[in-house]
Amino acid sequence: MKKILVLFATLGLSFGADQVILKKPPASLGKYYPPQSNRFEYVSVMNEMSTAFYGVRLNINEGRWDRALDWANRLKDAYTRAQNMVPEWKDYFKPALADQLISAVRAKNPDQVIKASRELGETCNKCHAENQIAVKLVYHYPPFATLKMEDPVEFVQLSPKEYMRKLSDSMKALRIFLMQGDVQKAREAGEQVVERVKGTEAICSKCHTDKTVVDRIHGKDHEQALASIQRLLKEPQPNREAIFRAMSVIGQSCNKCHNLHLVPAMVQEAFRK
Repeated sequence: MKKILVLFATLGLSFGADQVILKKPPASLGKYYPPQSNRFEYVSVMNEMSTAFYGVRLNINEGRWDRALDWANRLKDAYTRAQNMVPEWKDYFKPALADQLISAVRAKNPDQVIKASRELGETCNKCHAENQIAVKLVYHYPPFATLKMEDPVEFVQLSPKEYMRKLSDSMKALRIFLMQGDVQKAREAGEQVVERVKGTEAICSKCHTDKTVVDRIHGKDHEQALASIQRLLKEPQPNREAIFRAMSVIGQSCNKCHNLHLVPAMVQEAFRK
């Protein structure tokens, strides 16, 4: 029975390579993810398959072949539904292997169970290796292109990308005017920075309804940094280095958000072209 344990452990859904190529997910998959559906039906079927695989393994290792057979049949059912849900991926599926697994479990033949399980698992691994990253980046993040933000400086509706560009330009302008000693222009740029940074909270709240999530980005340090910039710029001779330190705190907040959302947004944009 130890043999079953060891070989089943090789069926983990993992992959490794020195390069990753992302393929645009098929259109039919979109039916099972937001905004078309919030139930993540395809993920649910994947979880059913994974659980059934483990159910077979668990019960065989405990000598309960009748229950293992039940899980093998459940695996075949989920496997078949997954195949039919995304026709563009039909070539990844080998339903005959699911039948072979059922037959092997029914015959209580460990060697045949291992063989069928390995070959069936390889079909899952191949699909995951070629598609899982792209699907995660496209469907497990909000569709950024549909989001709109009002610029509190120019009072126009902008895409997140356009808004971030204006925010970045305002921050650069503030830095440049401070370095040049143009105090009045620095004050004007600084007010734009503060208003636009505060405006980013609006887009967070479009998806993050839990304020504690938003606070992880716009926390106490972030709020104090914004207040410092406003206060320092009102001084007759603004302390340039102190303003730069406050801007660094704001920049750290920017990085937190970018680390979560920038790469998915870039992939989504690339697939739209």
